[in-house]
Amino acid sequence: MDNVNRLRVGHFAPDFALKNSDGEEVCLSDFREKKGVLIFFCPGRKNPLCLDWLDSVNRLHHEISAKEIEILWLTPDERWFIRRIEEEKKLRFRILKIEDEVRNGLWLPPLIQQYGVEATESGRGTPYPAVFLVDRTGIVRYRKVYTGAADKPNPEELVCELDNLT
Repeated sequence: MDNVNRLRVGHFAPDFALKNSDGEEVCLSDFREKKGVLIFFCPGRKNPLCLDWLDSVNRLHHEISAKEIEILWLTPDERWFIRRIEEEKKLRFRILKIEDEVRNGLWLPPLIQQYGVEATESGRGTPYPAVFLVDRTGIVRYRKVYTGAADKPNPEELVCELDNLT
């Protein structure tokens, strides 16, 4: 948990290039000067909190996108599972696959380290559930990392934060 505060509000968000379920590459920098970006990190399909969160964010999609905010959901799940979730839940935003990197026998994607969301005590280097709001210039304006079981994201609270950005 030492790295949870690595990326803070006011810092420039690290760029990334990740692929969606169709293999198309999406870069954070694609939205610079065009839209803000709401980035969700999810530890994967076995996390019931994230699956509930998916439904809430999907329900609020219209309200969020009306504020010229793009939603990107980042997960280490395999593309076949991502596609299944997109179809089952009729998602209106993109889910991107965090690519694997093995270092010292531990799975640890550099993106998870750059954003300071690695839950290394799990032994797998999966991300904590986390939310980052990045403005049009690439600056982090909101961040919340959910490190405990009692932490529960509130998507409605995020919509209020978006008002501060726009």
